[in-house]
Amino acid sequence: MAPRTPTAPTAAARPVFQVGDQLELFVKEDLTLNGSYLVREGGYIVIPRAGRINVAGLSREEAEPRVREFLQKTQLKEATVIVERTPGVASGTGAVGAGPTGVPRVMVFITGSVPRTGAHAIPAPAGKSVGVYEALLISGGLTKFATLDKIEIFRYDASGRRRKSVIDMRPIMKGEADDPPISEGDIINVPEKVFGF
Repeated sequence: MAPRTPTAPTAAARPVFQVGDQLELFVKEDLTLNGSYLVREGGYIVIPRAGRINVAGLSREEAEPRVREFLQKTQLKEATVIVERTPGVASGTGAVGAGPTGVPRVMVFITGSVPRTGAHAIPAPAGKSVGVYEALLISGGLTKFATLDKIEIFRYDASGRRRKSVIDMRPIMKGEADDPPISEGDIINVPEKVFGF
């Protein structure tokens, strides 16, 4: 009986960032840090006002806490960080934007009051748009502390800048309003209710 090698599937499931990758960074507490960052020849990205952070050879699960700790030391008291390879430039992971069954997928980044934050490849069959509420359900739903009337969508405009829009999810959940379709690269932030004492 051949010895088990548990590390192989883990490596396949968690591709690492490499020099030349374009990474998308989202920091909930400081939107000025958001943007695309190139992994440079030295294996690092350069974040304005923060400096160099080495990410080459790290998986997303390893890079996110490193960036968070670095920002908390240099810029912020608290940092909620998402780091993801920009869709379409993944290295060594096969066809980007299509799942194992060949169904097209839309990559969105979800943060805030949800059970599973991070990047989500949402199945989007050809000819069918997927709404924001639908995408949140597919990715794990909302927590009981979610602020439903102030869901924030950060989306690239024609000039390449991210613009924020706010939607009220309550009429959508009741079937009284259309569910606005998601777009590739959207950041969906679900704020948490603030309780006063």
